[in-house]
Parts: sequence; structure tokens; C-alpha cells
Amino acid sequence: MTGGTEGLAAWPPAAIAIVVGALLTLVGTGTATIWSLVRWRRDQRSAERAHVWQQAVWMAEMVASDDVGKSEIGRMVARAMYDMQIDGRIDDPGAIVLVRTLGKEERDATDVHAHDG
Repeated sequence: MTGGTEGLAAWPPAAIAIVVGALLTLVGTGTATIWSLVRWRRDQRSAERAHVWQQAVWMAEMVASDDVGKSEIGRMVARAMYDMQIDGRIDDPGAIVLVRTLGKEERDATDVHAHDG
């Protein structure tokens, strides 16, 4: 049995070309797959951030509404977002402060009223 380059020298050139082509195809496919997964995950995170930001803006608009009912709904949503820790999925510091402040404020107000009775 021969090893190293002596063994490859016995192979026909077409067989070597096929093996090299298959290896290059495998490397290219692996690289493309990894790149696609990284890109997909980045797009997913971006879409999730946009969705959570949209929720936070909607909640703030509801809280700031002149309509008492809408304002109360906004505060309940703020409390739910705070309880679910949605603020941890928001990258914008202003939105984090908004959700934490309104959510904690609503949570504290609910706890005070629960102990009144």
C-alpha cells in the first residue's frame, strides 16, 4: 500500500478533479448555510425588536390619551409588559425606561389598592 503523494499519483486525473470539486462544493455549501442562518437570525431579531418597539409606542400613546379608558388600558398594558419583562427585548434606552417606569408605577398602584381592602 502506498501513501502520501505516491498514492494520489496513481489516481486518474478525472478522479482527483471529482474529489477536489466535491470538497470545494461541500465547503461552499457549508459556508453558505452558516451565512444564511446567521443572516436569518439577525433578521428575526430585527423584526422582533421592531414589533416590541411598536408595542411600547402604542402603550405610551394609550397612557398619554385624554380618554380615561384608553389611559387605563395603556397602564394595564404597561404593567403586563413590565411583568413579562418585555423591556429586556428592547434595545432603545428610552423605551426601556418608559416600560419600566409605567409598568412599575402601575404595579405599585395595584399593590397599594390590594392592601386597602
